[in-house]
Amino acid sequence: MWEWLLGGNQSISRSNVESALERLVEEVEPRIKLLPDGRRKLRRGVRRTLQYMHDMCEHLPDSLDLSVPGYSLDRRVGLLFASPQSLSDILAGSESLHEYFSHPSSADTVQLMLAMQPTESHRLGSALLPDGSIRKDVPQTVLSFDRHRFIAAGSTRDEAIRKGREHAFAVWCATLGDGMQSLEARQRLLKVERQALQLQLRSGGQVLNAEALNLSGVLDKDGAQQRLVEVERELAAGRQLDSLAGKLDLLRQVMEGPEEYIQARQDTVWVNRMGVLTPPEQGGQQLDYAEVLLGYLQQRRRVVFPATLSRDAWREWQQRWPQQEAMLL
Repeated sequence: MWEWLLGGNQSISRSNVESALERLVEEVEPRIKLLPDGRRKLRRGVRRTLQYMHDMCEHLPDSLDLSVPGYSLDRRVGLLFASPQSLSDILAGSESLHEYFSHPSSADTVQLMLAMQPTESHRLGSALLPDGSIRKDVPQTVLSFDRHRFIAAGSTRDEAIRKGREHAFAVWCATLGDGMQSLEARQRLLKVERQALQLQLRSGGQVLNAEALNLSGVLDKDGAQQRLVEVERELAAGRQLDSLAGKLDLLRQVMEGPEEYIQARQDTVWVNRMGVLTPPEQGGQQLDYAEVLLGYLQQRRRVVFPATLSRDAWREWQQRWPQQEAMLL
């Protein structure tokens, strides 16, 4: 059903588009099915988004070695996971891994796609100077990773990438649905505020109860007039959401311009073993990764790595670092 995600020169078939279109409509606005031309208007945008997601991020970094020795030998693994226990807990809690290894016919080595949320924090730390002395209170930027999740598992790297892109499209549909609901909720609040402003202005009162309108302070008549203009302007900008046909048109516009909402890039940083950004001439080691930005109203930022793990290594992690009780609750 998702052959277009396998890579190479495979084209996106009509069945691929229809499957993706069905997921999109169900996630965002099922009532679009009631419009005679609803699906037709979305097909071009769905095809364009699928092609865009297929073409982006073609070159991923080398796979992580998630074996127990790999935690020490592959320095990237130690940077991405706080401790062997944290890696073991994440492996034990991965639905993708459990699903893959539950089938006896699955290959003994699994290819994975790992997604994490990167965070940059700033602090004052110590630095070793070229003359051997230590300088304190040096501004430092620390790169850390959390919210680790194995989003795909397959017997080959291509299969893992395919499932990873499948997951990304599902997340994209979900963010679109959430975004549309947030916009509709905002429109409803604005209409309530407009009505309250209009009523109070017609009453002739000189001082308006701004707190009742979810505003700060007290509005005089001029302030209320100005706020009413702002509300009317924002309502006009979101008028498409007032009708099903308008929602369809807005969704069509978004799907036909995926590059505005979905980006992928390769990045390189140099860090020391504590995750502090450190120039290579000062001992920083190169860390290559793929970064994905995805979202409608608010983008999610994720760092993505392919990874490799054997069935025996998975068991060894659980034997040496059993899942902590807190992770089981």
